[in-house]
Amino acid sequence: MTAPLPVLETSELDSRAVIAAVAGGLLVGLLPARPAVRNALLAAAGVLAVGALVRGPTIRATERAGIRRRTVNLRFSFVVEEPVPRVFAFCSNFENFPQFIAALCEVKDTGDGRSHWRAESPTGETLEWDAVTTKYMVNSVIGWRSVPEAPVDTTGLVRFTPDGEHTCVRVAVCYSPRTSEIADTLMAIAQPRRGESLERDIRQLERYVRETSPA
Repeated sequence: MTAPLPVLETSELDSRAVIAAVAGGLLVGLLPARPAVRNALLAAAGVLAVGALVRGPTIRATERAGIRRRTVNLRFSFVVEEPVPRVFAFCSNFENFPQFIAALCEVKDTGDGRSHWRAESPTGETLEWDAVTTKYMVNSVIGWRSVPEAPVDTTGLVRFTPDGEHTCVRVAVCYSPRTSEIADTLMAIAQPRRGESLERDIRQLERYVRETSPA
């Protein structure tokens, strides 16, 4: 009586690994008798099987690395030489953000504390998402968060405190893509982190507040 074939558990294996293993087993039965040729073919089959096995985990690890590379987590403060009400009035209108943040193409206030954001990704693609206002205290704090189904997970919190006749602005911003295609990930890994450029953009706030303020 022929012994039953073993059952392979594939829940944790890439399907390509199973295919490679089966192909390798079939190959063994067809190998020529000469040891040198046989050993060479076995080595090649082993390489293929290992390559198939690690390909899935490697891709997933690379994707995670790409996402981490594109994550921006900023906390900093600076002083704007304008009074709090003026700075708050400018920043509380999210549609003003693309004026001083280069990565943002457009922000639209859609009402009821919601807004639609459009930005350029590190690889030149356009990303769009909706956000909701999470905090709003006049002349004190504004906060926002992307909706759960958005392609990016982003939060922002800006606090405004008097500093004499000027305004101390405290910024906390986090931005991270939720998923990443492998090609996009590999390109993202080659890109420099955008945190520094984002901070540099936000620190230009004073100039734009002055330009939009009444004479």
